[in-house]
Order: sequence, then structure tokens, then C-alpha cells
Amino acid sequence: MLTQNLATRVGLTDVENQLNEQFESVDNIEFDDYAGFLAGALFDRLTGNGGSVQWDTLDGVDEVCWFICARMHCVGQQRLLK
Repeated sequence: MLTQNLATRVGLTDVENQLNEQFESVDNIEFDDYAGFLAGALFDRLTGNGGSVQWDTLDGVDEVCWFICARMHCVGQQRLLK
């Protein structure tokens, strides 16, 4: 779900399939393996031809991460972050 949401927010459609293919013979993947996969399949694609980050796509990544983590940092409508 995380992979699909991140990929969708940055306009990619094939990332989850790549993840499934790369780790199909593995029952569990380590976080470092997953982070390495995301770096190559998703985040490296966020740079343009000149190597600069396309900042508008990072806003989408931020929204997905906040959606996933918000429940840990919010109580009702009140945010616990200061």
C-alpha cells in the first residue's frame, strides 16, 4: 500500500509490480532492502535531466507520509506536534 501510494503521488504506475518481482522469492524483506528499492525505483526518478529534484512531486510524498503517520501525532482534530 505504501509503495503504491508513493508511486501514484509522483506519477508512476509500475513501482509496486517491480517490488513484487524483485522480492517474489522472499517471505520478508528488511527495511534497508525496501529503502534501497525505493531509492532506485522511485526517488531516483524524481530528479530531472539536470539532476535537480522536482519539488512538486515531493509534496505528494509528504502527503502520503503524513497520512500514514498522522494518527500517531494527532488526537481528534488537535495536533500534538509543537
